[in-house]
Amino acid sequence: MASASSQPSLAVGFPSLDPGVPSCTVSSASGIKSPMASEVLYASGMPIKKTGHRGVDSSGETTYKKTPSSALKGAIQLGITHTVGSLSTKPERDVLMQDFYVVESIFFPSEGSKLTPAHHYNDFRFKTYAPVAFRYFRELFGIPPDDYLCSLCSEPLIELCSSGASGSLFYVSSDDDFIIKTVQHKEAEFLQKLLPGYYLNLNQNPRTLLPKFYGLYCVQAGGKNIRIVVMNNLLPRSVKMHTKYDLKGSTYKRRASQKEREKPLPTFKDLDFLQDIPDETLRMLTTSTTLENLNVQSQSSPIKRKASEDLVRDSASL
Repeated sequence: MASASSQPSLAVGFPSLDPGVPSCTVSSASGIKSPMASEVLYASGMPIKKTGHRGVDSSGETTYKKTPSSALKGAIQLGITHTVGSLSTKPERDVLMQDFYVVESIFFPSEGSKLTPAHHYNDFRFKTYAPVAFRYFRELFGIPPDDYLCSLCSEPLIELCSSGASGSLFYVSSDDDFIIKTVQHKEAEFLQKLLPGYYLNLNQNPRTLLPKFYGLYCVQAGGKNIRIVVMNNLLPRSVKMHTKYDLKGSTYKRRASQKEREKPLPTFKDLDFLQDIPDETLRMLTTSTTLENLNVQSQSSPIKRKASEDLVRDSASL
């Protein structure tokens, strides 16, 4: 059976770091050359326009950490299919403290193995964080394994356009039930540390307004780790969006720039929200009584709670 290296034409996706490929560089005052922030060279030699780890090559395809979006989507679906399927063979049991820190790993060679199917991407490794704990969360949210797999893996994932400064990629399942987001290492690490408290909160507040996390995974390929989180999708694509606000609960430098305002569908910020929304509507949305009724304050971190209080105070002074 031929290996991936003997069939380069079939291995699309995860690029390796080729020292023979020239880099797009600029010279600094010290004489040291460094890659330009806005443009680097892809392994194939095609230029990529970058925002964080997200890029777009000359063919128009989105990349993340130099991995084409199509290859990343395929790896995600192969990995989730395997991890959910293998988990279904294990008996259900109570979640233990050590379950929150388990990381399972499976290697996907392009030619396939006894445990994994053959595929037309380069070799990659798929990691699943806290599989037993997230299985419990999915059951608590009323999501059977078959429905989870059917939504995420039966049809191609749909990439969402993102203008965010973080450079994250967003995918949505074909039925609009789930959204997948790439996250930074520190974000994934922080979420894993929160899992014990998240578990307690879900048991104490079944109708919680906290985000619903269904899975935390990592695609490891080309020397890069691409971490993703699966969450509930609150905004179906069928809903037409007329106005967007990115609210952080702070007013410091929180106004959309002129460049942003010139876009067909700009993303406004907190100060724009305070200016645009009628006073009565604003008071209804931001009063502490409303927040308490929604059970938000008791579930927010001290930082987020302080930000909410700042927004209430700022709106009251208008």
